[in-house]
Amino acid sequence: MKNNENKSIKTHPVRYFASAMRKYKKGFYPLYAILVMMAVIQPFINIFGPRMMIDEIMGNTDIAVIIRIAAVMVLADFVIKSVTGILYPELDKVYYQGLNRFLEAGVGKKSMELKYETTENKETLDSLSDARTGIDESYSGGSKGMFESFAGIISGIAVLSISAVLVLKYTWIPIVIVIINVCLNAFFESRLSGIKMEQISLLAKNDRAYFYLLHNLSDIKYGKDIRLFGAGKMMLGRVDEFNDRQSEISRSYAKKSQKYVTGSKVNLAVTAALTYLILAMMVIEKRISIGDFTMLSTAVTAIVASINTVLKNILEVRKFCGYTDKYIRYVEGNNYDEKGDKIADASNGIVIEFKNVSFRYPGSSSFALKNINAVIENGEHLSVVGLNGAGKTTFIKLLCRLYEPAEGEILLNGVNIYEYDYSSYIKLLSVVFQDFSLLGFSIKENLICDRPDKALDSELMPLIERVGLKDKVDSLPMGLMTPVFRYYDQSGFEPSGGEQQKIAMARALYKDGPVLILDEPTAALDPVAEKDIYEQFGSMVRNKTAIFISHRLASCKFCDRLLVFKDGEIVERGTHESLLALPGGLYAQMYRSQEKMYC
Repeated sequence: MKNNENKSIKTHPVRYFASAMRKYKKGFYPLYAILVMMAVIQPFINIFGPRMMIDEIMGNTDIAVIIRIAAVMVLADFVIKSVTGILYPELDKVYYQGLNRFLEAGVGKKSMELKYETTENKETLDSLSDARTGIDESYSGGSKGMFESFAGIISGIAVLSISAVLVLKYTWIPIVIVIINVCLNAFFESRLSGIKMEQISLLAKNDRAYFYLLHNLSDIKYGKDIRLFGAGKMMLGRVDEFNDRQSEISRSYAKKSQKYVTGSKVNLAVTAALTYLILAMMVIEKRISIGDFTMLSTAVTAIVASINTVLKNILEVRKFCGYTDKYIRYVEGNNYDEKGDKIADASNGIVIEFKNVSFRYPGSSSFALKNINAVIENGEHLSVVGLNGAGKTTFIKLLCRLYEPAEGEILLNGVNIYEYDYSSYIKLLSVVFQDFSLLGFSIKENLICDRPDKALDSELMPLIERVGLKDKVDSLPMGLMTPVFRYYDQSGFEPSGGEQQKIAMARALYKDGPVLILDEPTAALDPVAEKDIYEQFGSMVRNKTAIFISHRLASCKFCDRLLVFKDGEIVERGTHESLLALPGGLYAQMYRSQEKMYC
């Protein structure tokens, strides 16, 4: 695979998220425009309404006119607040939160598409964490923060423009005062924004560990170990440490921010005082009426508020862009192009060859596999054995294209496996790894990895019976539709380790690839269940090429040939009988150390 993760990402975050909202919900922008329009109209009710009413009171004092003015003001305020009250929750619950879920799904989709070996790198894990932080409302403000900031900028500019024109018709002095206010406030906000960004960066690093611990404390799968080893006190202590660290960071932020917050408040108070003083002098000099005084003072306040709102929201958008750029780089930048375009075909049989293959894990200086040479013939049943850490599972992961050899090549029917189209190649392999995972969906969905209507129960029950799970499934009220685990559905069941392993084996059998790979398939089974699986082994692998990894060496009797691994190398190969007869052989030593267990 070719890694394009360093490819330049030119999409601006605002444009990216605006486009994402359009793709997610096309009806968003008309509602958004109405909400912005309401924000523009709202201040002018308070600017013009009181002036008209005061002028009427000070002049003709026509009660009917005063009532009409009051009624219009109340009605306009009611309509705006009603429309806003309806639209805001709609935009929040349906659009903003929905888009965030849509974007979170994008992180999951990209994570599934990454080249597998990169998923274990610290750089990838950090990039994943940054991507999630980028759309987290607690940090970037999320899509809600971005759209609300833009609404504030648009409405603020509109209110500012109209109010400024209105004030300039009477006097220019308040505008100068406002400009000074804005310059000072921009300085204060800039400093506050920098301090907050620093705080958020520190909190993000702390939060990763903090929320990991909180997740583990509430995850029932850790319950036994926490209780049996008394880890609860230690974990709660660590939570307290991280909590104290969060409090320390927040206190430090508050202390650094205090002088700028105070300066901003003083600046606003001075601006208001000077504005009222100038307008009061204009009233005394009879240059404006008391109604004009009310209108202009409210307009100046609106100008100050609008400018500060615009500046603040510009800084929020800037912060948003800084965080969401990491999301975009992760989702759009970590692209891998598959090399192969040949279609893998098993119709004429399969021959697999490891040719001088060596491999070491990313970041490791030592080889996990060294100069591996092996041929697996069509229909052969091969057992791979060795002590822990000998390289057995790595051997399988290379065959599954989860990792790419550092040296040498793996051939399928004489062709390098990376020359095959990935999807067609992977269809050939039915795999059960020792560290397999089941999803919290139904048994049926775990078996077919698709919608339940894609397969009939009658197709699946023979596989369930073959792996020894029929009685369990029959005992469940919902049968194959019973959820595995109770993560989100209390009607689910908690399978034992052996039952989970049986489901994983049935899943591999359902896929029905011509190559069946079983990595410790009976590790979690009791002796009776293990015996049943071994008795079924022949039918499971009939007409298939099978690769079998197990520490229980009695299982090797079912295989045609064995490969014995030690320290990343193949040190012995042959049949069960020939390796037992090998003087001082590793396999013979391993087998005889277990021999009493199988007598």
